[in-house]
Amino acid sequence: MIEIYLVLFSFLLSCVITLYAVPSLIKLAYQKRLFDDPALEERKIHKYRTPNLGGIAVLTSFTFTACLCISGNILPYANYVFASGLLIFLVGLKDDLAALNPYKKFLAQSITALIVVYFADIRLTSFYGVFGIYDIHPVVSYPFSSLLIVFVINAFNLIDGINGLLGCVSLIVSLTFGWIFFRMQDYGLALLAMSMAGSVLGFLRYNAGKARIFMGDAGAYTIGFIVSVLAIQLIEMNNVKDLTPGVGAVVQSVPAVAIAILIIPIFDTLRVIVIRLTQGKSPFMADRNHLHHRLLDTGMTHTQATLVLSSFNILVIGMALSFQHIGTVELLILIALTAVLMNTLLWLYDVRQAIVQAPPLVIEDNEGEKIYQLRDHAREVAEEAIQQYEEKQHQN
Repeated sequence: MIEIYLVLFSFLLSCVITLYAVPSLIKLAYQKRLFDDPALEERKIHKYRTPNLGGIAVLTSFTFTACLCISGNILPYANYVFASGLLIFLVGLKDDLAALNPYKKFLAQSITALIVVYFADIRLTSFYGVFGIYDIHPVVSYPFSSLLIVFVINAFNLIDGINGLLGCVSLIVSLTFGWIFFRMQDYGLALLAMSMAGSVLGFLRYNAGKARIFMGDAGAYTIGFIVSVLAIQLIEMNNVKDLTPGVGAVVQSVPAVAIAILIIPIFDTLRVIVIRLTQGKSPFMADRNHLHHRLLDTGMTHTQATLVLSSFNILVIGMALSFQHIGTVELLILIALTAVLMNTLLWLYDVRQAIVQAPPLVIEDNEGEKIYQLRDHAREVAEEAIQQYEEKQHQN
């Protein structure tokens, strides 16, 4: 019984620490003129200079709470996780304060991933029958797991484009992982997830709606890294052959469920990469094709777009947990179809807007009056078709 109180304590403590730390960071940012300036990049959505040091508060509260509540016997590889988390945080902070070369960022992210993959042995060892593959050879497992961690880190950074979105999605993801790990009686990972959830919730107090501070790359990288560790551990702990005798798997079709939990950052990242490649652009070139940009273009506010995407995330998680018994491949197909449906709705909106906003083709007659050329042409075509039909009927 004491475990549930400890989990709740970690959640509340990290939330309180963040609530206390963020106002001080905002004040410091204004004193030192450390802002995210929208004038420096046309793609920026916000209109005013805003501090982007929120990741400092998130990391501080998360690390303090997790280190206080998690003992070495329930999370023996915690030292590697926190060492890697600190490294990726510093990389993001450097990028927030002064733009960092993309190749240097990728190198630092790769080193971060390698630390937990090689030293903590946090890696995927099975594909659960996806593509007909089950066990993964270590030669493939180590680099694949490292690239997966780097992908998730950047995916979470990419959704940090409107107020409250990264915080809401991170809160949903962390709470889901925390609940699942608690049911699995893995209290170390449950405490790790709930400490992150609490720190993100406290940050949302100042980021949702009219944002007073942004998460920044430091926060997005840290959250993405911790979430990637939780996702890999969830998949591996539900591997049937590795289950402790007497303990059943809580989650079936676990790779599909993990993808469902991370559906917003994964789908959004894959979507923009495909769009950029089809347009002949570099997949690393920034643009306004993200899901949150598309929702803003429909006339939604930041809050409305955040609620829509967060609700979609919850919907997919609920669907995956409800249908986890149908099989990994089948559930992956169901999740993919749901994501494609959402993308299709956005595409249909674009088509509708193009039709509505298209200027009518007009000419002027002898009296200078405007007539709709497209409408008259359609009438002429229809009349000609009717006349040809009547002549054919008459001949018969």
